[in-house]
Amino acid sequence: MSAPNTQRNELLDALRGFALFGVAFSNYAMLSFWLFMPEADKAALPGAAFDGVLDILHGVFIEGKFYSIFSMLFGIGFGFFLEKGSDGLARFYRRILVLLVIGWLHMRYLWEGDILFLYAVLGLLLPVFRHVRDRLLPILAAVLILSPIAIDAVTVLTHGAFDPASGAHAIAMAEDDALGVPPEMINEMVPNGGLHEFLAYMKGAWWWRIEHLLATSRLPKVFGLFLLGLWVSRHKLFRNPAGHRALLKRTCVLGFALGLPFSFLTWWSGDHLEGLPRPEGLVRTVAYALGVVPLALGYASGFALLWTNARWNQRLMVFAPMGRMALTNYLMQTFSGLVLFTGMGLGWGTRVSSIGFESIAVGFFVLEVCWSIWWMKRFAYGPFEWVWRSITYGKWLPMRRQGTD
Repeated sequence: MSAPNTQRNELLDALRGFALFGVAFSNYAMLSFWLFMPEADKAALPGAAFDGVLDILHGVFIEGKFYSIFSMLFGIGFGFFLEKGSDGLARFYRRILVLLVIGWLHMRYLWEGDILFLYAVLGLLLPVFRHVRDRLLPILAAVLILSPIAIDAVTVLTHGAFDPASGAHAIAMAEDDALGVPPEMINEMVPNGGLHEFLAYMKGAWWWRIEHLLATSRLPKVFGLFLLGLWVSRHKLFRNPAGHRALLKRTCVLGFALGLPFSFLTWWSGDHLEGLPRPEGLVRTVAYALGVVPLALGYASGFALLWTNARWNQRLMVFAPMGRMALTNYLMQTFSGLVLFTGMGLGWGTRVSSIGFESIAVGFFVLEVCWSIWWMKRFAYGPFEWVWRSITYGKWLPMRRQGTD
């Protein structure tokens, strides 16, 4: 017998909350400006001796895996809207348009590493695929997820004449030139400056984000994961994970068996092949394509299998409140970065080694888990989720849970 909707939603919320850990662990390298520092400057920071270990940990187990889980969850959520018919589809469009505005404002004015804007842009295309047959969805998903290999191959064959990111790259370079600051000093502006320097920096920074999304072929990969999530939603795998244990076990085993070695190759190629002329650089593209999504699916299916165990279910349930207010927690990570690493706050940017900012990431994640549990006992939505839903419905929704003070 299928589990009720609340059980299904708790599993997805818990998985979403768990994925936020990987997002935080990955994003703080960028929020702290460590990612942009010269290697010699990184090596001079206190605690730099741990950089190598953390680099392996991030490259093999974290990089790309958790945004992939989020992307699949986005597709699953779209499937839930389709179950409500035309009203659900109209509501989906309204929510996506609001998310589009939130994402653009976030990327343009707060943090260039935003992913919400990309989700919203691609989400507008999802309804076009709502009538695609079940058996075609995984095929389309696989083609899109593996498409960066073909895109990079075309770049090689055309000797760089085909470059989807060239336009965004030119705009970003022009914005940086307009700052009148030497390139090696641009990322020092924000930790050492105030609001004026931050806003000046963001004029070009968000274009670098667009350039990166295009250069890494993130658009087809993410949309492929959306379609995979839609397939999962149609088959209701997360509504009754115990009933799909055999499929989840196969996915978990194959995901780790394929994903781990190729993820290790991705990390290795980044250190040993970076900067080499093509086609040697294609090694990383192939390894990334074959490593990230399989390991992400291994994580997600393994999480679902643990969920079916009563003892583990209680342990993993701690992530569910955080997942129910994922938008708020995602944005709070940005706000924490502004306070900690920019000159508008403590100005720690470029002054904290990897062990430092990853410790901060873990500590802030734990704080978010505890805060989410407290908040969701008293309120129906997270703060930003409440604003998002209220704008979508055109009215202010009740915030407090009934029976709470």
